Amino acid sequence: MLSVTIITLDEEKDLPKCLESVKDLADEVVVVDSGSTDKTVEIARKFGAEVFVRSFDNYSNQKNFAADMAKGDWILSIDADEEIEAALASEIKLQLRDLKNGINGFSIPRKNIIFGKFIRYTRWQPELDRHIWLWKKDSGKWVNEVHEEVLVEGKVEKLKNAKIHKQYKTVEEFFQMMVRYSQFDAEERVGKGIHFSYFRLFFDPVYNFLVRYFYRLGFLDGWRGFVLSYLMAVYHLIVWVKIWEKDK
Repeated sequence: MLSVTIITLDEEKDLPKCLESVKDLADEVVVVDSGSTDKTVEIARKFGAEVFVRSFDNYSNQKNFAADMAKGDWILSIDADEEIEAALASEIKLQLRDLKNGINGFSIPRKNIIFGKFIRYTRWQPELDRHIWLWKKDSGKWVNEVHEEVLVEGKVEKLKNAKIHKQYKTVEEFFQMMVRYSQFDAEERVGKGIHFSYFRLFFDPVYNFLVRYFYRLGFLDGWRGFVLSYLMAVYHLIVWVKIWEKDK
């Protein structure tokens, strides 16, 4: 049995397409909402999803709760602004039907649609954004408060087809992400004993811009590659400013 898990907050615009993309794949859909004020919960229930409400503390805890609520022995975790295309759905069905002994998880590449276009470079390449999103329930767990990952005990195989991530339609959405994630990022680093560094304050933004725009060929993504490289440099600057604030 395959359970698809989704965490939500005010996702009425994206959720219908997300749910539609898994209707022929999932045996069960579990939605964990953190207090939506729009029609997110109504849409999820109308689709037939099991809906739970939980106050948000961090991404790993929210996603682990969703997995705990699932009845399936396999979990596929997706975000509300993601879609599973037919090729990936068929590949997942095939792999789970002909499952080999010892395989407890699968990593999946992700195609990122940002500012209305598929980003092929700028460190958003599908293979560089490959993570474990499909795993055997009793063998995996989400870790890290931000930039969360699934750790799986046992063998992990790679799936070929990518899921689609339609994120950051506007620069405003990107800034909202930066504010939210930089706070979690700074808190996590301070919690690990990392202190403010003038060197990192200047080095990290410059390094990230150069890596994304030149080494990861961001210039081939046109103006989007430049803007994304620049914005991610600003993101790392914000993280270190917030670490400085916390150190004070």
